[in-house]
Amino acid sequence: MQLIFEFFRSKKFAFKGETVIPTLRYAFYRFSLNAYRIYGDVMRVIILGGAGFLGKALSNQLAADRSYDVTVFDRAIPPENAQVPGVTYVEGSFQKDYDFASLIHGADLVIHLVSTSVPGNERSALDEIYGNVIPSVELFEACVKEEVGRVVFMSSGGTVYGASSRENSEDNLPAPINTYGLQKVMIEQALRLTTRGTKTEYQVIRLSNPYGPGQNPHGTLGLITKLVYQALNHKTIHIYGDGSVVRDFIYIDDAIQGIMDVIERGEADSTYNIGRGVGASVADVVDTIARTLPEKLDVVHVPGRNVDVPYSVLDITKYKGIASIHDFVSLDEGIIRTYQYFKEHRQ
Repeated sequence: MQLIFEFFRSKKFAFKGETVIPTLRYAFYRFSLNAYRIYGDVMRVIILGGAGFLGKALSNQLAADRSYDVTVFDRAIPPENAQVPGVTYVEGSFQKDYDFASLIHGADLVIHLVSTSVPGNERSALDEIYGNVIPSVELFEACVKEEVGRVVFMSSGGTVYGASSRENSEDNLPAPINTYGLQKVMIEQALRLTTRGTKTEYQVIRLSNPYGPGQNPHGTLGLITKLVYQALNHKTIHIYGDGSVVRDFIYIDDAIQGIMDVIERGEADSTYNIGRGVGASVADVVDTIARTLPEKLDVVHVPGRNVDVPYSVLDITKYKGIASIHDFVSLDEGIIRTYQYFKEHRQ
Protein backbone atom coordinates (compact mmCIF):
# COMPACT_ATOMS: atom_id res chain seq x y z
CA MET A 1 0.00 0.00 0.00
CA GLN A 2 2.81 2.41 0.87
CA LEU A 3 4.44 1.86 -2.53
CA ILE A 4 1.16 2.62 -4.30
CA PHE A 5 0.75 5.82 -2.30
CA GLU A 6 4.32 6.90 -3.04
CA PHE A 7 3.81 6.36 -6.77
CA PHE A 8 0.54 8.27 -7.11
CA ARG A 9 1.57 11.18 -4.95
CA SER A 10 4.76 11.61 -7.00
CA LYS A 11 4.77 14.44 -9.48
CA LYS A 12 6.60 12.12 -11.83
CA PHE A 13 3.17 10.51 -12.29
CA ALA A 14 1.98 12.86 -15.01
CA PHE A 15 0.65 13.17 -18.51
CA LYS A 16 1.23 15.88 -21.05
CA GLY A 17 -1.05 18.83 -20.40
CA GLU A 18 -0.93 20.38 -16.94
CA THR A 19 -4.71 20.77 -16.65
CA VAL A 20 -5.33 17.06 -16.19
CA ILE A 21 -2.46 16.33 -13.79
CA PRO A 22 -3.81 18.00 -10.62
CA THR A 23 -7.21 16.33 -11.02
CA LEU A 24 -5.69 12.87 -11.45
CA ARG A 25 -3.26 13.29 -8.60
CA TYR A 26 -6.02 14.65 -6.35
CA ALA A 27 -8.19 11.61 -7.13
CA PHE A 28 -5.38 9.20 -6.37
CA TYR A 29 -4.52 11.03 -3.16
CA ARG A 30 -8.14 10.54 -2.06
CA PHE A 31 -7.85 6.88 -3.09
CA SER A 32 -4.69 6.53 -1.01
CA LEU A 33 -6.33 8.00 2.11
CA ASN A 34 -9.21 5.56 1.82
CA ALA A 35 -6.82 2.68 1.16
CA TYR A 36 -4.93 3.46 4.35
CA ARG A 37 -8.16 2.83 6.24
CA ILE A 38 -9.15 -0.27 4.27
CA TYR A 39 -5.78 -2.02 4.53
CA GLY A 40 -4.98 -0.94 8.07
CA ASP A 41 -1.91 1.10 7.16
CA VAL A 42 -1.20 4.36 8.94
CA MET A 43 -0.41 7.80 7.58
CA ARG A 44 2.26 9.56 9.62
CA VAL A 45 1.24 13.11 10.50
CA ILE A 46 3.40 15.80 12.12
CA ILE A 47 1.55 18.77 13.65
CA LEU A 48 3.76 21.76 14.43
CA GLY A 49 2.05 23.82 17.12
CA GLY A 50 -0.12 20.87 18.07
CA ALA A 51 -0.31 21.65 21.79
CA GLY A 52 -2.33 24.84 21.34
CA PHE A 53 -6.08 25.36 21.13
CA LEU A 54 -6.46 24.45 17.48
CA GLY A 55 -3.67 21.88 17.51
CA LYS A 56 -4.99 19.90 20.45
CA ALA A 57 -8.48 19.70 18.97
CA LEU A 58 -7.03 18.62 15.61
CA SER A 59 -4.77 16.05 17.31
CA ASN A 60 -7.81 14.61 19.07
CA GLN A 61 -9.66 14.28 15.79
CA LEU A 62 -6.76 12.67 13.93
CA ALA A 63 -5.73 10.35 16.78
CA ALA A 64 -9.28 9.02 17.02
CA ASP A 65 -8.86 7.72 13.46
CA ARG A 66 -6.48 4.77 13.56
CA SER A 67 -5.35 5.44 10.01
CA TYR A 68 -3.31 8.39 11.35
CA ASP A 69 -0.13 8.19 13.44
CA VAL A 70 0.16 11.63 15.04
CA THR A 71 3.26 13.42 16.36
CA VAL A 72 2.95 16.87 17.92
CA PHE A 73 5.82 19.37 17.94
CA ASP A 74 5.59 22.34 20.29
CA ARG A 75 7.71 24.53 22.53
CA ALA A 76 6.37 22.81 25.65
CA ILE A 77 5.00 19.31 26.14
CA PRO A 78 1.64 19.28 27.94
CA PRO A 79 1.46 17.53 31.32
CA GLU A 80 0.58 13.86 31.02
CA ASN A 81 -3.04 14.36 32.08
CA ALA A 82 -3.49 16.94 29.31
CA GLN A 83 -1.95 14.90 26.51
CA VAL A 84 -4.02 13.34 23.75
CA PRO A 85 -3.93 9.52 24.08
CA GLY A 86 -1.94 7.85 21.32
CA VAL A 87 -0.10 11.04 20.31
CA THR A 88 3.70 11.33 20.41
CA TYR A 89 5.06 14.66 21.67
CA VAL A 90 8.33 16.34 20.68
CA GLU A 91 9.53 19.46 22.46
CA GLY A 92 11.42 22.08 20.49
CA SER A 93 11.61 25.71 19.42
CA PHE A 94 10.28 26.85 16.08
CA GLN A 95 13.27 28.87 14.98
CA LYS A 96 15.94 29.29 12.35
CA ASP A 97 18.38 26.38 12.02
CA TYR A 98 16.18 23.89 13.85
CA ASP A 99 16.65 20.34 12.56
CA PHE A 100 13.28 20.11 10.81
CA ALA A 101 14.52 17.33 8.52
CA SER A 102 14.89 14.92 11.43
CA LEU A 103 11.51 15.95 12.83
CA ILE A 104 9.54 15.32 9.64
CA HIS A 105 11.57 12.39 8.29
CA GLY A 106 9.19 9.69 7.06
CA ALA A 107 6.09 11.90 7.38
CA ASP A 108 3.25 11.69 4.87
CA LEU A 109 1.54 14.87 6.03
CA VAL A 110 2.93 17.94 7.82
CA ILE A 111 0.51 20.47 9.33
CA HIS A 112 2.02 23.86 10.17
CA LEU A 113 0.03 25.70 12.86
CA VAL A 114 2.88 27.59 14.55
CA SER A 115 2.97 31.35 14.90
CA THR A 116 5.26 33.12 17.32
CA SER A 117 3.01 36.19 17.23
CA VAL A 118 -0.72 36.87 17.51
CA PRO A 119 -3.09 39.35 15.84
CA GLY A 120 -3.45 42.61 17.71
CA ASN A 121 0.03 42.54 19.26
CA GLU A 122 1.85 44.36 16.51
CA ARG A 123 5.50 43.48 15.92
CA SER A 124 7.95 44.87 13.39
CA ALA A 125 8.06 43.31 9.94
CA LEU A 126 11.62 42.14 10.59
CA ASP A 127 10.56 40.41 13.82
CA GLU A 128 7.88 38.55 11.89
CA ILE A 129 10.31 37.58 9.14
CA TYR A 130 12.92 36.27 11.57
CA GLY A 131 10.45 34.68 13.96
CA ASN A 132 7.99 33.11 11.51
CA VAL A 133 8.88 33.41 7.83
CA ILE A 134 12.46 32.15 7.84
CA PRO A 135 11.79 29.09 10.04
CA SER A 136 8.76 28.28 7.87
CA VAL A 137 10.84 28.39 4.70
CA GLU A 138 13.40 26.09 6.29
CA LEU A 139 10.59 23.72 7.30
CA PHE A 140 9.18 23.68 3.75
CA GLU A 141 12.61 23.06 2.24
CA ALA A 142 13.10 20.14 4.64
CA CYS A 143 9.69 18.74 3.63
CA VAL A 144 10.64 18.89 -0.04
CA LYS A 145 14.01 17.30 0.62
CA GLU A 146 12.43 14.50 2.66
CA GLU A 147 9.67 14.10 0.02
CA VAL A 148 6.79 14.65 2.43
CA GLY A 149 3.53 13.96 0.64
CA ARG A 150 1.70 17.13 1.62
CA VAL A 151 2.18 20.27 3.71
CA VAL A 152 -0.86 22.06 5.13
CA PHE A 153 -0.32 25.64 6.32
CA MET A 154 -2.75 27.38 8.65
CA SER A 155 -3.00 30.95 7.43
CA SER A 156 -5.30 33.71 8.69
CA GLY A 157 -8.60 34.45 6.99
CA GLY A 158 -9.08 37.34 9.39
CA THR A 159 -5.93 39.29 8.47
CA VAL A 160 -4.52 38.41 5.04
CA TYR A 161 -7.25 40.18 3.06
CA GLY A 162 -6.93 43.46 4.95
CA ALA A 163 -9.64 46.10 5.08
CA SER A 164 -12.68 45.14 3.02
CA SER A 165 -16.38 45.88 2.91
CA ARG A 166 -17.45 42.55 1.41
CA GLU A 167 -16.91 38.83 1.89
CA ASN A 168 -13.42 37.80 0.82
CA SER A 169 -12.87 34.88 -1.54
CA GLU A 170 -9.64 32.99 -2.13
CA ASP A 171 -9.21 34.87 -5.42
CA ASN A 172 -9.11 38.28 -3.73
CA LEU A 173 -5.67 39.86 -3.63
CA PRO A 174 -4.20 39.77 -0.09
CA ALA A 175 -3.65 43.25 1.36
CA PRO A 176 -2.82 42.90 5.09
CA ILE A 177 -2.85 45.99 7.27
CA ASN A 178 -0.85 44.46 10.13
CA THR A 179 2.41 42.54 10.32
CA TYR A 180 0.68 39.34 11.49
CA GLY A 181 -1.21 39.21 8.21
CA LEU A 182 1.96 40.14 6.33
CA GLN A 183 3.89 37.15 7.68
CA LYS A 184 1.00 34.81 6.82
CA VAL A 185 0.96 36.02 3.21
CA MET A 186 4.74 35.69 2.93
CA ILE A 187 4.63 32.13 4.30
CA GLU A 188 1.82 31.19 1.91
CA GLN A 189 3.86 32.40 -1.04
CA ALA A 190 7.00 30.68 0.21
CA LEU A 191 5.11 27.38 0.48
CA ARG A 192 3.77 27.64 -3.07
CA LEU A 193 7.19 28.49 -4.45
CA THR A 194 9.13 25.90 -2.45
CA THR A 195 6.87 22.99 -3.42
CA ARG A 196 6.50 23.99 -7.07
CA GLY A 197 7.71 21.22 -9.37
CA THR A 198 8.43 18.82 -6.48
CA LYS A 199 6.85 15.67 -5.07
CA THR A 200 5.40 17.66 -2.15
CA GLU A 201 1.87 19.01 -2.43
CA TYR A 202 0.54 21.95 -0.41
CA GLN A 203 -2.74 23.24 0.95
CA VAL A 204 -3.30 26.66 2.51
CA ILE A 205 -6.21 27.09 4.92
CA ARG A 206 -7.34 30.62 5.68
CA LEU A 207 -9.27 30.12 8.89
CA SER A 208 -11.55 32.78 10.32
CA ASN A 209 -11.98 33.23 14.10
CA PRO A 210 -12.32 29.94 16.02
CA TYR A 211 -13.61 29.86 19.58
CA GLY A 212 -14.97 27.44 22.15
CA PRO A 213 -14.01 24.85 24.76
CA GLY A 214 -10.28 24.29 25.12
CA GLN A 215 -9.31 27.86 24.31
CA ASN A 216 -7.42 29.80 26.99
CA PRO A 217 -9.79 32.49 28.30
CA HIS A 218 -6.82 34.41 29.72
CA GLY A 219 -4.95 34.59 26.41
CA THR A 220 -4.84 37.26 23.72
CA LEU A 221 -6.95 35.39 21.17
CA GLY A 222 -10.55 34.25 21.27
CA LEU A 223 -12.94 37.16 21.76
CA ILE A 224 -16.04 35.03 22.36
CA THR A 225 -14.24 32.60 24.67
CA LYS A 226 -12.87 35.48 26.76
CA LEU A 227 -16.18 37.33 26.94
CA VAL A 228 -18.12 34.23 27.96
CA TYR A 229 -15.55 33.45 30.66
CA GLN A 230 -15.62 37.04 31.92
CA ALA A 231 -19.41 37.04 32.01
CA LEU A 232 -19.49 33.78 33.99
CA ASN A 233 -16.95 35.09 36.50
CA HIS A 234 -18.52 38.56 36.73
CA LYS A 235 -15.45 40.32 35.43
CA THR A 236 -15.44 43.63 33.57
CA ILE A 237 -15.62 43.17 29.80
CA HIS A 238 -13.38 45.58 27.88
CA ILE A 239 -14.38 46.33 24.29
CA TYR A 240 -12.04 48.09 21.87
CA GLY A 241 -13.77 51.00 20.17
CA ASP A 242 -17.53 51.10 19.67
CA GLY A 243 -17.93 47.38 19.02
CA SER A 244 -18.53 47.80 15.28
CA VAL A 245 -15.62 45.55 14.23
CA VAL A 246 -17.09 42.55 12.36
CA ARG A 247 -15.65 39.04 12.39
CA ASP A 248 -16.53 35.61 11.01
CA PHE A 249 -16.70 33.47 14.17
CA ILE A 250 -16.60 29.68 13.88
CA TYR A 251 -17.11 27.16 16.69
CA ILE A 252 -14.11 24.91 17.31
CA ASP A 253 -15.85 21.65 16.31
CA ASP A 254 -16.81 23.14 12.94
CA ALA A 255 -13.31 24.58 12.46
CA ILE A 256 -11.71 21.18 13.00
CA GLN A 257 -14.17 19.42 10.71
CA GLY A 258 -13.48 22.06 8.08
CA ILE A 259 -9.74 21.41 8.32
CA MET A 260 -10.34 17.66 8.05
CA ASP A 261 -12.53 18.21 5.00
CA VAL A 262 -9.74 20.13 3.26
CA ILE A 263 -7.16 17.48 4.12
CA GLU A 264 -9.33 14.53 3.10
CA ARG A 265 -11.52 16.04 0.37
CA GLY A 266 -9.79 19.20 -0.80
CA GLU A 267 -7.74 19.68 -3.93
CA ALA A 268 -3.96 19.58 -3.72
CA ASP A 269 -1.96 22.76 -4.34
CA SER A 270 -4.94 24.88 -3.42
CA THR A 271 -6.19 27.49 -0.92
CA TYR A 272 -9.42 27.28 1.10
CA ASN A 273 -11.28 29.76 3.27
CA ILE A 274 -12.86 28.16 6.34
CA GLY A 275 -15.40 30.06 8.40
CA ARG A 276 -19.18 30.27 8.73
CA GLY A 277 -19.37 32.90 6.03
CA VAL A 278 -21.50 35.01 8.38
CA GLY A 279 -20.38 38.21 10.05
CA ALA A 280 -21.11 39.36 13.60
CA SER A 281 -19.90 42.58 15.18
CA VAL A 282 -18.36 42.68 18.63
CA ALA A 283 -21.49 44.50 19.77
CA ASP A 284 -23.60 41.64 18.35
CA VAL A 285 -21.53 39.15 20.36
CA VAL A 286 -21.99 41.13 23.58
CA ASP A 287 -25.74 41.40 22.94
CA THR A 288 -25.98 37.66 22.24
CA ILE A 289 -24.12 36.82 25.45
CA ALA A 290 -26.42 39.11 27.42
CA ARG A 291 -29.49 37.52 25.82
CA THR A 292 -28.52 33.85 26.06
CA LEU A 293 -26.65 33.63 29.38
CA PRO A 294 -28.06 34.14 32.90
CA GLU A 295 -25.35 36.64 33.78
CA LYS A 296 -25.26 40.40 34.23
CA LEU A 297 -22.58 42.01 32.07
CA ASP A 298 -20.27 44.85 33.06
CA VAL A 299 -19.07 46.33 29.74
CA VAL A 300 -16.48 49.10 29.40
CA HIS A 301 -15.36 50.59 26.07
CA VAL A 302 -11.68 51.46 25.58
CA PRO A 303 -9.98 53.18 22.59
CA GLY A 304 -9.89 51.14 19.38
CA ARG A 305 -6.74 49.74 17.75
CA ASN A 306 -5.57 50.66 14.25
CA VAL A 307 -4.26 47.11 13.67
CA ASP A 308 -7.80 45.66 13.84
CA VAL A 309 -9.36 44.99 10.43
CA PRO A 310 -12.80 46.70 10.55
CA TYR A 311 -14.64 44.00 8.59
CA SER A 312 -13.55 40.44 7.97
CA VAL A 313 -15.99 37.83 6.68
CA LEU A 314 -15.03 34.92 4.43
CA ASP A 315 -16.64 33.74 1.22
CA ILE A 316 -16.73 29.96 1.77
CA THR A 317 -18.26 28.99 -1.58
CA LYS A 318 -15.20 26.95 -2.51
CA TYR A 319 -15.20 25.10 0.81
CA LYS A 320 -18.90 24.29 0.51
CA GLY A 321 -18.02 22.25 -2.58
CA ILE A 322 -16.20 19.72 -0.36
CA ALA A 323 -17.87 20.33 3.01
CA SER A 324 -19.26 17.56 5.19
CA ILE A 325 -20.86 20.20 7.45
CA HIS A 326 -24.52 20.77 6.63
CA ASP A 327 -25.33 23.22 9.43
CA PHE A 328 -22.72 25.23 11.27
CA VAL A 329 -23.05 25.76 15.01
CA SER A 330 -24.88 29.08 15.40
CA LEU A 331 -23.47 31.97 17.40
CA ASP A 332 -26.12 31.48 20.09
CA GLU A 333 -25.46 27.74 20.38
CA GLY A 334 -21.68 28.17 20.36
CA ILE A 335 -21.86 30.72 23.18
CA ILE A 336 -24.10 28.43 25.24
CA ARG A 337 -21.79 25.43 24.72
CA THR A 338 -18.75 27.50 25.70
CA TYR A 339 -20.54 28.77 28.81
CA GLN A 340 -21.54 25.27 29.86
CA TYR A 341 -17.97 24.08 29.37
CA PHE A 342 -16.57 26.78 31.64
CA LYS A 343 -19.22 26.09 34.29
CA GLU A 344 -18.07 22.47 34.36
CA HIS A 345 -14.33 23.25 34.07
CA ARG A 346 -13.63 26.25 36.26
CA GLN A 347 -10.31 27.90 35.38
